[in-house]
Amino acid sequence: MKLKKFLTIAGLVGLTAIGAYALTLQEAGIENPEGKSVMLKDVPPEPRLYAIPPECNLKDKESLKKLAEKGKEVFNTVAKGNCVACHCAKDAKGCGNIGPDLTGYKNGLFKAPGYRGEEKTVDWLYQKIADGRILIPKDLENIPYYHIMTVQITTGQLTYEEVCQLTAYVLSQE
Repeated sequence: MKLKKFLTIAGLVGLTAIGAYALTLQEAGIENPEGKSVMLKDVPPEPRLYAIPPECNLKDKESLKKLAEKGKEVFNTVAKGNCVACHCAKDAKGCGNIGPDLTGYKNGLFKAPGYRGEEKTVDWLYQKIADGRILIPKDLENIPYYHIMTVQITTGQLTYEEVCQLTAYVLSQE
């Protein structure tokens, strides 16, 4: 019993000594930001509408082919679009299964109606990749998985040119 009491007292003395040398988190060089400000950094800006830039030629077959080659690289690059983490496509390096399989997209899903029953166009696809949140009807905004597609241009994840290349790549999936 005496040994247990001794260890308890020794432990308290040791903790007191440690407490005397304790630093604040900031003094120790450990970042301790206020939680709300950290969380707010993760909130994306409001949805934005984008138009295909004039230099993005998605009508000419030869231009589309060249852009699609570059788009394939963006599709498969983790540091860029990392589209392959959620989607599959022909010749993709690994495939995710969160988003739809884009293999055969041009002759399949592209011909299916959009959220509101609207016809999908090249402009629609470009917008979907750039910031698809703008396409979601108000009555579907709070339904999970309708807006999990990453926001590319609005957050600076991709450039206009890279979204053009990805649009070409998805359109090349016949």
